[in-house]
Amino acid sequence: MNEVVIKPSLREQFLQGWAQCRVIFFSAPCGFGKSTAATALLSNHKTCVFSAEDPEFLHEPVPKNVDAIVIDSLPALKDPEDQQTLCAWIRENPELHFVILSRGVLPGWLMPFRFTGLLQLIEARDLLFDRDTVRVFLEKNGCTPTEAEINVIIHDSLGYPLALTALSRLMQNGQPYTPEIVGIVQQEIYHYFEDNIFNRFSMPLRRMLLDIAPFDTFDAELAQMISGDSHINELISIVRHDTTMLLNADAQKYRFWSFFQQFLMWELRQVYTPQEQAAVYSRAGLYYELHEDYEHALECYSRCKDHRRVSEMLIRNAEQHPGVGHYYEMEKYYYAIPKEEILRSPSLMCGMSMLTSLCMDYEASEMWYSALQEYAAPLKKTDTAYKEVRGKLAYLDISLPQRSSKGIAENIGNYFKILTDKSLQTPTFSVTSMLPSLMNGGKDFCSWSKHDELLYKTIREPMEAILGKDGIGFADCALCESKFEKGEDNLPWLMTLVAQLPEIERHGTPDMTFAIIGLMARVQTKQGNAIMALSSLDSLRTEFEEDNKRFLPNIDAMRCRIWLRTGEMEKAEQWYRTSAPQITPRIRTMWRYQYITRAMVEIALGEENAALLTLASLIPFCERCGRVMDRIYIRILTAVCYQRQNNARWQEEWMQALDAAHEYRFVMPIAQFGAAVMPMLTFTGYKKDESFFSLLLQETRRQAVLYPNFLRPMPRLSEPLSPAEMQVLRLLCGNRSNQEIADILGVKVATVKTHVIHILQKLGVKRRGDAKEIAQKLHIIEF
Repeated sequence: MNEVVIKPSLREQFLQGWAQCRVIFFSAPCGFGKSTAATALLSNHKTCVFSAEDPEFLHEPVPKNVDAIVIDSLPALKDPEDQQTLCAWIRENPELHFVILSRGVLPGWLMPFRFTGLLQLIEARDLLFDRDTVRVFLEKNGCTPTEAEINVIIHDSLGYPLALTALSRLMQNGQPYTPEIVGIVQQEIYHYFEDNIFNRFSMPLRRMLLDIAPFDTFDAELAQMISGDSHINELISIVRHDTTMLLNADAQKYRFWSFFQQFLMWELRQVYTPQEQAAVYSRAGLYYELHEDYEHALECYSRCKDHRRVSEMLIRNAEQHPGVGHYYEMEKYYYAIPKEEILRSPSLMCGMSMLTSLCMDYEASEMWYSALQEYAAPLKKTDTAYKEVRGKLAYLDISLPQRSSKGIAENIGNYFKILTDKSLQTPTFSVTSMLPSLMNGGKDFCSWSKHDELLYKTIREPMEAILGKDGIGFADCALCESKFEKGEDNLPWLMTLVAQLPEIERHGTPDMTFAIIGLMARVQTKQGNAIMALSSLDSLRTEFEEDNKRFLPNIDAMRCRIWLRTGEMEKAEQWYRTSAPQITPRIRTMWRYQYITRAMVEIALGEENAALLTLASLIPFCERCGRVMDRIYIRILTAVCYQRQNNARWQEEWMQALDAAHEYRFVMPIAQFGAAVMPMLTFTGYKKDESFFSLLLQETRRQAVLYPNFLRPMPRLSEPLSPAEMQVLRLLCGNRSNQEIADILGVKVATVKTHVIHILQKLGVKRRGDAKEIAQKLHIIEF
């Protein structure tokens, strides 16, 4: 027998439920110690225990002279009449407590007691042991683990009572915690699950559980496709009702409780042959492929060793441009292909050239490009592969990130002939790469903006022909964006563009729709209508959620930039914590818009060093690929960081940003930062072009007035508050006067005044109201 230990927070929760409710409902999978915990917590009360597996007790009079009625195995109570009888017992016996134990979730017929506050719910997480409880439990049962062992035990067991019970028996008499003991505990748990849960299910339900065991999340459609069972929803409903082993991952997807999933994988290996296991992964791979979840599809096909399917998917993906293709998700599978196999496939050579370029391995990208050229060299026009290979080379000449837009402009005639040649097979090309911009999208077209109206007239038709569906609205959007960046009146062009939106949505691409809506949002923000800009983006996000999810990260990053302007730091910080891309040695250049947004949030949070690291990671890409606009942004934000750190290097970065903006007559790339760059702009001026500087200063001041707190660093405590100051601050935030604070704390008013002065100084504010605002922003005081 193990010594019973109750977690203090569980005891407190139970006592609170006993005092305030009449029903205490334990809901947790088997092995969580529901019965043991309930028995221990009720040890000072008179109880009467029943099992729902034998519901005849409900046809007898309600037991008297007891404090509580305990009902175990509630999911077995399936008769609606018996369920209503139990409800009547609860309603008609207010002097009794009911403690109900269930492996399933709280059923709907008991929900009214929950809604009216008569039912306290104790769930699996409440029964898990915390660190202190693990230590006490092991020590009381004759074990002497070290602190290091306890850390590993908590990590491995997750505080699961059944695992710790088995472990305490094996670690008695000073036995250390070893992998061998872990294996024994796992085997004991698996056999326990097999006898007490799995074997009690029907055969179709067992098969369904094994079929979906390998998948971290799944929905009914996946489960049905793998198992082939048309009654899949009924089977899922049984598991959901009778156990808590199946949890909601989101509104439509499920996931297993981790220990149960581990058991199912163990059971799968015992029951299924290798061929049957491969068939499960093959059917799942097809499901993911049909849903365009290529990363999971490739993983499944790899697990079932279906090399043909893997190759086919990689080749098909290589036919897509980066805005549509899944290069990052498939990266490890591309690199796993033998070089000899790649050299036999023009599509794979093309894909590898693009992938390595996106990963900033430009030497490898050019190597694969040269390999494709060598493949094409001996081909004749009459050869079957000629059209495909020449088309892919033309595509790479335009679309590889390291190929500058200047080169495209110079060779537009040749490209036009190649890409409109019906005999050649060319992949599609995206000018936005899922970004809300044409000038700074798949390519940097800043050089075109110097002669935007001339180019609009001369290359509009060939460019739109090259781009196909992506070219619908391209020229008008590009010209409108060029005017916007130069601070010119772009309203006539914008009106023309908005008028084209219905046609673009019907016959064009989502990429162009996002570029236009993104431009509209920037115009609205510039005019001071940030709320309207957010509304435009929110509507687009809702529209794209179903079929164009690949745009959502950049839409959210754009929303974050507006939140920074409107002072919604909590939303911006939430995006930063949960959605911003992490800085790793392998920067994803397709995510550069999000990286720059990340740096902006870091500056707003006062984390200048973090922002500098984020920005520095993008510099090699910008330099190698001629990204003028991105480089301007990086220099501006770098200068802001240095200036706030009193580092003289800010002037060099700032002047280079000004020079680059001046070369292209760009106003908005700098002016949009408003108050954040005003100190630098007024300090340095720009003597090379007074008229340009005047226009820049005018627009920057306008943006500073519209969004005075944009990128304003978060306030910081100059030094920690003392315990006494924390008490005063809490009361001050509760709008108490100095006299009231003195009365509550039992000190003199003069003492309170001294504390208030120190608090204001440490918070860097002058008024009590500002102190409350800063305390909330810094999460010093929670309300």
